[in-house]
Amino acid sequence: MVVEGARRMQPADSSVVLTRCEDYQPENVGEAVSAALGLLGGAGKFARKGQSVFIKVNAVTASDPATAIVTHPEVTRAVITEFQRLTDRVTVGDSPGGPFTPALLKRVYEKTGLARVAAETGADLGLDTATVDLRLPQGKMLKRLTLCRSMVEADVLVSVCKFKTHRFLNITGPIKNLYGSVPGLTKFVYHSRFEDDRQFADLIVDVHLAAKPSLNIVDAVEIIDGDGSRHGSIRKMKAVGSSADAFALESQLLEMAGLEPSDDKPLAAAIARGVCPSGTGWFETLGEDPAGLAVGEFRLPGKNLFSERMPARIAGRFSRALAVTPRPLPEKCSGCGMCAGICPREAITMRQGLAVVDSSKCIRCFCCDELCEQQAIGLKVPLLMRLKRS
Repeated sequence: MVVEGARRMQPADSSVVLTRCEDYQPENVGEAVSAALGLLGGAGKFARKGQSVFIKVNAVTASDPATAIVTHPEVTRAVITEFQRLTDRVTVGDSPGGPFTPALLKRVYEKTGLARVAAETGADLGLDTATVDLRLPQGKMLKRLTLCRSMVEADVLVSVCKFKTHRFLNITGPIKNLYGSVPGLTKFVYHSRFEDDRQFADLIVDVHLAAKPSLNIVDAVEIIDGDGSRHGSIRKMKAVGSSADAFALESQLLEMAGLEPSDDKPLAAAIARGVCPSGTGWFETLGEDPAGLAVGEFRLPGKNLFSERMPARIAGRFSRALAVTPRPLPEKCSGCGMCAGICPREAITMRQGLAVVDSSKCIRCFCCDELCEQQAIGLKVPLLMRLKRS
């Protein structure tokens, strides 16, 4: 059955709220989240009494919250608490990378601390694996998308993301967090269809528009810069942000990181399509002064030397020889085969219990790196890039 995209009421206000949060102590996080919602009008601006609320966190893989890869459970707890003042129909969850099964969901929820927070607050854990096909007439890459039913059919969808670098798209934040509304392995089917990073960035925008979150919250107390979530560095931004408009919130975060809109491929795609303007002058920022939360020398992931500086027909000819590619680490590889199962181009095979990457097939999406729980995927840096860095 195919239905129209989510029909939630969307607040017209694109204001962004920033609050300072020094650390993940529960009382500090609770105050910061309460203030971040309060300046927008409170949880009651987004949900009415008795409505169903799905809080979609970033729990892409079974990672400890201390890695800063996933939404910190204390931020999730604080958001749950705010909406439980209105309704007891609060569900929290995600669709991690890998098979969309209750077994995988439970393991990810346990590792990320989500199961503990749900048990302590009384919120429901998102274990429903049903899907729904949505029409998106304004979609650029797809006019029909398969998404998680429990998220898109909730009366209110709240996106609670992390701000961090991403090997394929440079940045993952409020916009990309909704790619987690695509169920399990369907993510990699879409990755396979749109292997060009610019096409994939447009798909990310399509998914966000289809899922249509009512509210976006960012956990930027600790962020990650550098070479993506597994190989990057944890930085302190000490911020919690909120907005009804993910594009405004991401624009503000980008400015605080000292980056340009063109550095963020999903945001750049949205600007090019007219979904939002460029820069930060089109919305009001409330709460903390962004300058006081800015981080210096924020590093993007290492790049293909020429792909973003030369015409595509020229860059494409040399890209595989000059690009960073994933490299399995034999001393860490457990032979579980997850990377081979999720690779959208089937570029990874298992040989004698170890993962092997066929670089001629690899599209450098780094899904294998992001989702490897053993952290057994390293980076193979070509000679010219090593010389450039040195």
